[in-house]
Amino acid sequence: MACVMLSGGMMKRKIFKKLGINEKKWMLCLMLTGFAALNTGFISESNAIKEAKIAAVEDTAEVSPVPETVTIDNAGEIKNVEENNGSENVAEEKAEVVNNVEYVEERPRENMVETSRGAVRYSEVMTMRATAYLPTDGSATGTTAMGIPATYGIVAVDPRVIPLGTRVYIPGYGEALAADTGGAIKGYKIDLCMESYSQAMRFGRRDVTVYILE
Repeated sequence: MACVMLSGGMMKRKIFKKLGINEKKWMLCLMLTGFAALNTGFISESNAIKEAKIAAVEDTAEVSPVPETVTIDNAGEIKNVEENNGSENVAEEKAEVVNNVEYVEERPRENMVETSRGAVRYSEVMTMRATAYLPTDGSATGTTAMGIPATYGIVAVDPRVIPLGTRVYIPGYGEALAADTGGAIKGYKIDLCMESYSQAMRFGRRDVTVYILE
């Protein structure tokens, strides 16, 4: 193998000498040529990478997301109005809630009287002279002019002042039904049925305020 390599080297030197080429210069040319080729490859690869990056950027720009909701101003420019759209939706929801609210007009507290059942509306109020009677004072059977039993909560009135069947409220006595009459009950007089003689005596005779309930 050493002989072959020596023979090859000697032959190469003979060829260079015949062609008039210096061996060292020839080797230098070969090295420069190799470096040039290698550098060209690097440059080509670098350019290819740059081109690939540019292409990727262009592709990304082409598929960039477009706002779902856009508007165009007077200058023809497109503006993103997603934020405004959200606020408008909120405003619309609030308006809808307000529109769906049922406003109940509060009835005025005028013409209202407090009873054991709470506030009750009345249509008229008057001052009357009141007396008390027992269920059997009007009739032996204790039946009223309307044909119902006389008991606490039944009052005798003048039908020309308070029609029979009218519901009334008398402070200190309570709610009552005008369902009876009496020979002495004329005009602004009212007779209140009591449960016992002692209760009637304690009540006696007094002026009372009578509320005509609705």
